[in-house]
Amino acid sequence: MRSRNIVETQDFCYNGCRTLDDGKRDGKPMNISYQPLWNTLKERGMRKEDLRLAAGLTTNMIANMGKGEHISMKTLLRICGALKCDITDVIELEINQDLSDKK
Repeated sequence: MRSRNIVETQDFCYNGCRTLDDGKRDGKPMNISYQPLWNTLKERGMRKEDLRLAAGLTTNMIANMGKGEHISMKTLLRICGALKCDITDVIELEINQDLSDKK
């Protein structure tokens, strides 16, 4: 059962707008928000460039996060390690009401 959860989580993270369990929990699409990361950087007086250098990220990774696009779990862990913070200080899940209303 545990491997099934990992596969569903990966499917969710890389394909966007899917629910964690393929619609069994209200069937509402979910997206990842990086707003907690931007808030964390602001609280620490850091710029995106400071994060990029500290975590060894590319400019494309920073740009993708700025556009709300998905990044790898490995990259998320590098960010958490560089900032010495929890993943909830970097991302949060948001339910996209616009897409769920179209169903």
